Amino acid sequence: MSAQAHDFSQGRVAPPDMLEAAERVFATELRDFIAELCLLDGGVLIGWVRGEHHGNIADLVASSAEPFFKDATLAYADAADVSLAWGRSMQVVLDMEFVTKPVTVFFKLVLDGYFAGIAIQRILAESEPPFSLDGFARALSDARLERARA
Repeated sequence: MSAQAHDFSQGRVAPPDMLEAAERVFATELRDFIAELCLLDGGVLIGWVRGEHHGNIADLVASSAEPFFKDATLAYADAADVSLAWGRSMQVVLDMEFVTKPVTVFFKLVLDGYFAGIAIQRILAESEPPFSLDGFARALSDARLERARA
């Protein structure tokens, strides 16, 4: 099998409903990791992003992923942004990578004062077109530690 790129940011390969379905599946698999990550005080994370302390952010991501995913599955991609717009809640956006044998997902993790979400930018899958949502879900589940699946 050859690697197939599914560039959802441009909408060239998959229809919009497929993107929404993939993001729902992906967000469900990442829910406990995101909850763990959000235990850090937002002000500290903003300070790290603004101070370009990428090593600290990478360590935070790795330690938050450790109880749930196999080693080096989730990684910070050394890019982040902070939005402190007047009259709106603070928002931190982290560029992230999810890497497992059959699939790699490049995505943005959005941490807002009121919600957390993901925006998939690109999926590289070792499958023939068309993109299989079931195969995607299986690959995500297989990347979890056994104790985290229960």
